[in-house]
Amino acid sequence: MQKRKRYFTIMIVPHSEEATYSFRLPLFVGQLVVALLVIGMAAFFILAYTYRNALQDAEELRILRQANQAQQDEINAFAGITQQLLEQMQQVEELAEQVATKVGCSLEQQEEDEDPESRGATSFGETRVNLSRSNQDRVLDRVTYNLSVLQSLVPEKADTLEMLKGEVDEYTRRLAATPSIWPTRGRISSGFGMRRNPFGGGSQFHYGIDIAGTHGTPVYATANGQVSFAGYRGGFGNLVIISHGYGFQTYYAHLSGFAVSNGQWVKRGQVIGYMGRSGRATGTHLHYEVHVNGVAVNPYRYL
Repeated sequence: MQKRKRYFTIMIVPHSEEATYSFRLPLFVGQLVVALLVIGMAAFFILAYTYRNALQDAEELRILRQANQAQQDEINAFAGITQQLLEQMQQVEELAEQVATKVGCSLEQQEEDEDPESRGATSFGETRVNLSRSNQDRVLDRVTYNLSVLQSLVPEKADTLEMLKGEVDEYTRRLAATPSIWPTRGRISSGFGMRRNPFGGGSQFHYGIDIAGTHGTPVYATANGQVSFAGYRGGFGNLVIISHGYGFQTYYAHLSGFAVSNGQWVKRGQVIGYMGRSGRATGTHLHYEVHVNGVAVNPYRYL
């Protein structure tokens, strides 16, 4: 009786008329199966709980990363705006220095007069903007402060910046339009003013200078401008006239040939023709004139 209690039988009874099947297993096998089921279910719940916690942690980490990225983007945006404002302020200082230099002044600051604590900071006038990044936790606060300071400064200097730009641009345009180089290579054979008439007796006023040289020597534009005439004109022979603006005109006469045409824009130093003896000339040379507001002036002043 005790021996039969140690076993149990599993019977399989099909719905058809087939024979039944039975399995006789020791009792401890059933106990083992039940124990394994209990352990498996416990393990499943433990794993499910752990997995749920892991998902929560992952979601929190993702949210933190998004927040950190948003803060970093904000810092980068502030840094970009700050850099732009600093560059604009630097342009103001550079333009002011250029204008001051042109009128004989200087805006350079003496380094020995600077406060040592202000070194490493960006200055504009008496304002110091601290860009230190020693404390990483307060970068955003510092950038925000620096940005507010710069934004308050730039509008105040905007009018000055535009004025300086206009003055420098105007000065540059006038400088480019002012004759300032020799029109060709050679020696001066006749100057500006009264001289003996080379084609007869008496005296006459010479409205330019004559530069003698070899035939075909290049002739250069002495300033930027537009060719207003390029052709043959009486005693001038082959003549090029360049209108430079600001009342300046230059004449290049007795050329042997042209390198430009009517209406063409030229730059200082560009070849416009070649030395010759066309027109009324006693030898190979360039007759060069400078006119200011329609009046011929001494070209020596512009060589």
